[in-house]
Amino acid sequence: MFGAISNKELEIIDNYFKQFIKFISYEKSEFDYIESTGNKKLDDILRNWNEEIKVFDKRNKDDMRVLGEIVLTADKVEKGIYNCKIKSESSNPTISTLKNTLNKMLSSINDSNSRILRVINSYTNNDFTDSIKVVDKYKDEMKLLMENVNKLGKALEINAKTNFQNGQTLQHDSSLMTSSMNNLASKANEQAASLEQTAAALEEITSITRNNAENASKMATLGQIVKKSVFSGEQLASKTAISMDEINEKVKAINEAITVIDQIAFQTNILSLNAAVEAATAGEAGKGFAVVAQEVRNLASRSAEAAKEIKNLVEEANQKANDGKTVSSDMIEGYKELNKNISETIHIIEDVSRSSKEQMTGIEQINDAVNMLDRVTQENASESNQVKSIAQNVSQLANELLADAKTKKFN
Repeated sequence: MFGAISNKELEIIDNYFKQFIKFISYEKSEFDYIESTGNKKLDDILRNWNEEIKVFDKRNKDDMRVLGEIVLTADKVEKGIYNCKIKSESSNPTISTLKNTLNKMLSSINDSNSRILRVINSYTNNDFTDSIKVVDKYKDEMKLLMENVNKLGKALEINAKTNFQNGQTLQHDSSLMTSSMNNLASKANEQAASLEQTAAALEEITSITRNNAENASKMATLGQIVKKSVFSGEQLASKTAISMDEINEKVKAINEAITVIDQIAFQTNILSLNAAVEAATAGEAGKGFAVVAQEVRNLASRSAEAAKEIKNLVEEANQKANDGKTVSSDMIEGYKELNKNISETIHIIEDVSRSSKEQMTGIEQINDAVNMLDRVTQENASESNQVKSIAQNVSQLANELLADAKTKKFN
């Protein structure tokens, strides 16, 4: 084949072969081509070898570029970057097939990721109407992932729709509750104010009733005192009547004595007349006796006149005594009637006093009950205001929940 070659040329061929082995073994990155050895046949062979080696070198570098890009792409994939592609070309069928397969895989992964990301972004933006169209080319975990994302979207859609419906219901109910609590709080406050006024009025009534009871008790005491005074007056009137009777008796006795005196004066007057007649008959001797008889007659006349005046005075005194007795009798009857009326009045006052005490006890109990009711009403009013505040907070939460639910899209 080579014809006659020297040992040097054999060494060149051997070294060339060894360099080629190192080159294809990637122990040597650049190949040192031999263009001329001085042996034309050997140079022709080496030239052919050089051409083949250059073709191999080019193909090998193309493969290395593809493999290097594969490595870089794998690094991107490791970092979660799927939107990439191996662009280098190789004439090596194996490398080319590997490149195409990887590009197809990357395209499929990028497509599935894009689908998933599109739907996830929709879910993130509260749009649950989108879903992933699962095609038959996806298998196993990728298909399961897509189906689960669709299930998640469906669950989120149902949850959003439920939240929207619950928000509407809660908003309606909270609105009713707020309105009811406003009315209840208003009524409770009005009731508390009314009860406070009622308690004040009852307190005043209690004070008035207590004063009435005390006054009734005082009136009963005064009634007893007046009754005693009337009884004393009745006794005094009775004593006065008795005294008037005694005066009448004495007047009668005086009248009898005056009658006697009047009779004596009359007899004395007759005797003096007789004595004057006798003195006149006696003449001169009877003059002194006539003077005495005249004086006796004068005394008798004066006694008769005095007796008459005394009798008139006694009769007048007797009339006055009878009038006084009549007045005393009338006073006794009046005192009896007054005593009867006062006794009845005292009984009425005692009944009023007893009723006032019972009324005061009842009003105090009512007052205590109203005060307790006022305290409970005040507490209820405070609780109503707190519940009103809670209802307003619930209403606000319902509005916020409904507003949030309205931002979500669902079928």
